[in-house]
Amino acid sequence: MKTLSQDGLAGRLCSLYERSGYRRYKMSKFEEYDLYARNKDFLVSENVLTFTDLDGRLMALKPDVTLSIVKNTRGEQGLEKVYYHENVYRASGGAPGFREIAQAGLECIGDVDEYCVCEVLSLAAKSLTEISPDCELDISHLGILCELLDSAKLSGGARALAIELMGDKNFGELEELLKTENIPEDIAERLILASRLNCEAKEASKKLKELLGGIVADESLKLFCDTCDFMHEEFPNTVKVDFSAVGDLNYYSGIFFKGYINGVASGVLSGGQYNGLMRKLKKTSRAIGFAIYLDLLEPLFEAEYGFDADVLLVYGEGTPAAKIYGVAKELSQGDKSVCVMKEYPQNMKFREVYRISAGGETVREK
Repeated sequence: MKTLSQDGLAGRLCSLYERSGYRRYKMSKFEEYDLYARNKDFLVSENVLTFTDLDGRLMALKPDVTLSIVKNTRGEQGLEKVYYHENVYRASGGAPGFREIAQAGLECIGDVDEYCVCEVLSLAAKSLTEISPDCELDISHLGILCELLDSAKLSGGARALAIELMGDKNFGELEELLKTENIPEDIAERLILASRLNCEAKEASKKLKELLGGIVADESLKLFCDTCDFMHEEFPNTVKVDFSAVGDLNYYSGIFFKGYINGVASGVLSGGQYNGLMRKLKKTSRAIGFAIYLDLLEPLFEAEYGFDADVLLVYGEGTPAAKIYGVAKELSQGDKSVCVMKEYPQNMKFREVYRISAGGETVREK
């Protein structure tokens, strides 16, 4: 098990993204409020902290990073790959008032092709395994889902309800809705089977070809199945296809995905292709990215990583500095963190405690 703090995890994630050629995006704490006011549907919370700047402009403490990146992107030509580790300001977890929340993530904007999609999905899976090996990345395809809904010819209200029922995994009510709307039995059955799809990516690829052939465009189905096959080969124990994973269809298109860690109640990672948002912001390029909600991992850090350091080394008055340094160096092998003190510090926790005795021996106390 990795001994990791929130800052330590963020450092690992940033290093992971840099090794894949993503550059750091650094934004100001403030952005003009109008950007968020026009795109509130894209935000996790509509509540935004605002203030009037000295020049009279209404400003906001950033509640979101992606909107700022898209606004300032140069990805209309070529491809822009950026990552971030930023704090956002929003209401969170039902707690009263606003919180400063740490997030990490990346965006790939511009001429996004099949490789870019696979790369971002791979980095999402690797990000989860940096947190814990007991993780799962669920992927779906909102473009395919929309084509299925189009074939059912559902009315606007019924269509929205069908998507909501899929997201809630309420397949019984979904079946009743399709009956009420007099959807042809063949189409209704395929829609139900697709929404229930939850299996390993390789198996999903085979099932989707059998289930959706002739209904969904051949090209989009082939690309998604190829992506599923690739992800299964690279991450056979991490990736699943789950068509009940749905996002806001006003913004997301194509692949959508969510990441989970055992021990954390809700999804800690969310992302997808958000060409809809790009169009709303009058951008012609394509985009895909994800965010990791580091605040949701706090219970995990407390349960698994709730130590200030792996090792405490206590030494007495008169112990030679070279001796202390040598023992600390030896104890730090295997990437262990070592805190060196003359006395056991108050309000700190350690996995192991060692003391250098008056005779110069190193004795383990815990």
